[in-house]
Amino acid sequence: MEKPKTHFSDLIGNAIEYVETRIQIAKLDAADAGASAASSIFTWLILLFVGAIMLLFFSIGAALGIGYLLDNTALGFVITGGVYLLVILMLYNYRKDWLRKPIGNKIIESIYDND
Repeated sequence: MEKPKTHFSDLIGNAIEYVETRIQIAKLDAADAGASAASSIFTWLILLFVGAIMLLFFSIGAALGIGYLLDNTALGFVITGGVYLLVILMLYNYRKDWLRKPIGNKIIESIYDND
């Protein structure tokens, strides 16, 4: 009669170990997903910063070039600023389709990416 009690207590001990192991795995998976998302966001911030610097120099060059063609440097900067105003208005009007959905999908994809 001793064997059934021993098997039952072993079964309960194994079940407790299994649950504790699953909890640890869930914690590690959550930490991995968070680290992956954070590194992805950090990478995008660096690329955004470098892209902004590059865009700044291209904008100044375009404004000076347009100003040279029109013999009015200030007008070149105004035209370049007007182009950016149009881009901002378009981004604002289509922000859900062009910005929110793709960025949200990228964040979700980076969280659930198992690479």
